[in-house]
Amino acid sequence: MIFNTWTFACFATVTVLVYWTLVPLRARPWYLVVAGCIFYAWAVPAYLILIAVLAALTYVAGKALLSPDRSPLQRRAILTVAVVAIAGTLVVFKYTKFFATTVDQIAQRTILPVPHIVVPLAISFFTFEFVHVLVDIYQRKIAKLELRDFAVFAMFFPTLVAGPIKRFQSFAPQLDALELPPTPVLTLNLYRIAIGVVKKVVIADSMTVLTQPLLTPGAPYGRVDYWIATLAYAAKIYFDFSGYSDIAIGVAGSLGLRIPENFDRPYWASSIADFWRRWHMSLSTWIRDYIFIPLGGSRGKSGLATAINLFIAMAIAGLWHGAAFTFVCWGLWHGLGLAVHRGWSLAVVPRVTFPAEASFLVVTLSTVATFVFVALGWVLFAATSLPSAGSVYAGMFF
Repeated sequence: MIFNTWTFACFATVTVLVYWTLVPLRARPWYLVVAGCIFYAWAVPAYLILIAVLAALTYVAGKALLSPDRSPLQRRAILTVAVVAIAGTLVVFKYTKFFATTVDQIAQRTILPVPHIVVPLAISFFTFEFVHVLVDIYQRKIAKLELRDFAVFAMFFPTLVAGPIKRFQSFAPQLDALELPPTPVLTLNLYRIAIGVVKKVVIADSMTVLTQPLLTPGAPYGRVDYWIATLAYAAKIYFDFSGYSDIAIGVAGSLGLRIPENFDRPYWASSIADFWRRWHMSLSTWIRDYIFIPLGGSRGKSGLATAINLFIAMAIAGLWHGAAFTFVCWGLWHGLGLAVHRGWSLAVVPRVTFPAEASFLVVTLSTVATFVFVALGWVLFAATSLPSAGSVYAGMFF
């Protein structure tokens, strides 16, 4: 179900009303599991089996990792096998077609037949959540894994489609005290849902007509058209995604559960690092904790090593958004920005001081520069191919 449809509005309304009026307290978590299964099966029922199998694998592996009888070598083997299976499933469903197409394009003939695979709903989100649970159990950040708690975590319908990506240790304890929120809190959650719908339907969707030059560059568009389209797309993707997040947060709150915030005025960021602390925060922290830091993060003495880690992490972040080279290049664009920002912060900022009266101007210029950098990156995100993105950039600057 898509959030901005009458189908979802009816489903969510009935689910919440029945949840608070007819379902006994102890049965509410299991009711949420059933609601999540109905929600997920609405699109492609067969793929409910997939998420159930991966959830079962995660739960069994998690319980095995929690066993005190496991040796360090056994725990490492269990984690490796389970994570490879979960991540491998994501790769097979989402990237097999991309890989086959790329090989055939390089060879200029058909070497690998391009499979016709329907990507399961939300596979990018629930696989990342499952990996998080296993890694945090392995690192002893999660001390217990109850079936009820994990089932709700895996099938919680407000976050299944587009996140935010939850953390088990902050979500599960809430299931022990599911009580109707006070009227002011419930009102705020309903207001949050309404704001999300306005963001998505009124603002984001109205920008679509202005973004056409990014999708089909060429005549009759000129430089002004490309810049307007780029700014419109920046508005569209923010209001679209933050609108979805607002709806998810509001619906979750109406069920008495808190989930992470996902956006914090990202276009007010004064640096690219600040942008990623404000944009899609549940994903950016996941990339930081489970990719960037395990790669070595910024702990090494070599600035080059840190830059490489940033490039790898952001390339994966780009590929996570979509199976195309445009998304990889979008990730590398932000990796470049983060690497340059880090080098600037370490080598230049400590040696330069500005008078107090100039601080506002510096922050303003930094904010504008950051927004322009991010907006130029959105061209790659929106384009249908790299040559198409190149045409847009050529039209913008030449």
